[in-house]
Amino acid sequence: MAKTLTDSGVVLDDVKKMNGIQKAAVLVISVGMDTASKLLKSLRDEEVEDLSLEIARIKNVKPEVIEAVNREFYDMMMAKQYILEGGLDYAKNILSTARGTDEANDMFRRLEAETGSSAFGVFQANETTQIASFIQNEHPQVAALILSQLKKERSAEILSHLSDELQGEISFRLASMDKISSEVIDEIEEVIKEQMGGVDAVGDRVKGGTSVVANILNEANISVERNVIKDIEERDPVLAEEIKKQMFLFEDIAHFDDRTVQVIINEMDKSDLVLGLKGVSDELSNKFLKNMSTRAVDMLKEDMEALGPVHVKDVEDAQQRIIKKIKQLEEDGQITTRKMDENEIVE
Repeated sequence: MAKTLTDSGVVLDDVKKMNGIQKAAVLVISVGMDTASKLLKSLRDEEVEDLSLEIARIKNVKPEVIEAVNREFYDMMMAKQYILEGGLDYAKNILSTARGTDEANDMFRRLEAETGSSAFGVFQANETTQIASFIQNEHPQVAALILSQLKKERSAEILSHLSDELQGEISFRLASMDKISSEVIDEIEEVIKEQMGGVDAVGDRVKGGTSVVANILNEANISVERNVIKDIEERDPVLAEEIKKQMFLFEDIAHFDDRTVQVIINEMDKSDLVLGLKGVSDELSNKFLKNMSTRAVDMLKEDMEALGPVHVKDVEDAQQRIIKKIKQLEEDGQITTRKMDENEIVE
């Protein structure tokens, strides 16, 4: 059996019957505190909670189980690397020679379950610059399709490596995208497999739309966000408005209630406020100033004047930090940025 229940926890004694979360728990336990903390930082909060709960349940792990889990983890990492180097067939040949055909096939079944076997999956693990280099030489519609398949954080990174013109063109096509026919996707996958060593596709077909673009831009830096929105506004103002409704923009702070702005001011690094409010609209600037004491306003203005001319990128970076803090405050329940209907408000 995979585990034995005792009065004080679980004893793991058969790796073949362990599930993914149990194997992950064993791996974290076996690598030591320093490495474990680095691994946990790369996980989402809910994943850390699930993993921590599983670790707490474990009383004892047999040495042979630890060895088997560590070997499986190593093999999976090597399999991913081999796929990037020469494609799926190349990886299978190497691992079949090293581990035997049955074990290699089993490994790839687990790998496909984890990452999906779509030809687009190869982009998920590749370097951002490598993907951007591939995308910039492809038709914008192909690029839009690829970004629609990736995690929003990865898509945002890739956009930042492209020219302003391409950022807008690709995002516009992505926002305008609905379901794509299987025939079109099959053709695009052939291009990817030829040039990137991808693998065959299975599963659901792509759906783009304004929500996909909004999610990507929420993860992108402000310069990318503003460039894309400006470009789409020039092409299709209605489409741009639909995207903006689903995003959080720095300019939206002007429409926050006073209490929310006061919390933001109190929680923010003052140097970020000084830099982030450089060159903003009077409406946004006044929203901050009217929620500060007279002394605080005077100090802010003095600091802004003393700062002198600054690079636009420095201002945008400060605004990005302010947005990040606002999102954190909302997650913590200290503020809400959601627009409420009149019947939701009680005076």
